Amino acid sequence: MKIILTGIYVLLTTGGLFCMKLGGDSLSLSLKNEISFRIGFITALGFLLYIGSFLLWQKLIATYDLSYIVPIATGIVQIVVLIGSYFFFKENMSVLNIIGILLVIAGIVLISIRK
Repeated sequence: MKIILTGIYVLLTTGGLFCMKLGGDSLSLSLKNEISFRIGFITALGFLLYIGSFLLWQKLIATYDLSYIVPIATGIVQIVVLIGSYFFFKENMSVLNIIGILLVIAGIVLISIRK
């Protein structure tokens, strides 16, 4: 169950981040004559996904060992965001990024090893 919840958390978090990036600067707030708030659909979807990931995060940290779930979940999110940004947004990936990915994977493996 831990793997499934963590996987859903990673999908919600990265999906929310990617949608907010795709939505760009569609959030606007106006205070002239009246208060108005406008948000684009993609950005709103990103917020909803991110809220879902926050609620699931609360469940994960309340249920599992903090010293176990936090480094693993955040490490996986970092890897997915870096790789996803490279493919979807054509952002640069350097040799140092690849080394960082490998080190994070090594850290996740080490943390996952049971005594």
